[in-house]
Amino acid sequence: MKRNYVFPAIIERDKTSGKYTVVFPDLPGCAIEGEDFIQAYYWAGPRLGFHLYMMDRDYEHIPDASDTSNWEIAADAVVVQVAANLQEYQRMYGPKFARKAIGFPSWLFQLGKKGRPISAQEIREVLREKLGIDTLPENSQ
Repeated sequence: MKRNYVFPAIIERDKTSGKYTVVFPDLPGCAIEGEDFIQAYYWAGPRLGFHLYMMDRDYEHIPDASDTSNWEIAADAVVVQVAANLQEYQRMYGPKFARKAIGFPSWLFQLGKKGRPISAQEIREVLREKLGIDTLPENSQ
């Protein structure tokens, strides 16, 4: 599956507000606005990445990037190429736990402290201690 994407975007200054708008014609609904050109271009990458992540999560088809040579744009607009790595956004916004079923014997849950059944959190803490894991990877719980 493809993970690195590059899509063309149009950056154009709004004549009334003075702000700059970034629109991705290949991806309806994917747009962002910035106070100036630099800010608009800077936030275009994260906006593209999040939009692609949401499409992937919802099993929507991600189209190929268009050829921009035939695009008709306003005289003061600029076409730029914006890149995003889908895997990076899946790490940031995706599930924090691997969904794996692990079977524990029922007697293990009855060994809790003071007659209270042991919790899943306590099992995670014991496993971390036993495995010598002091810090968790970024974006994990």
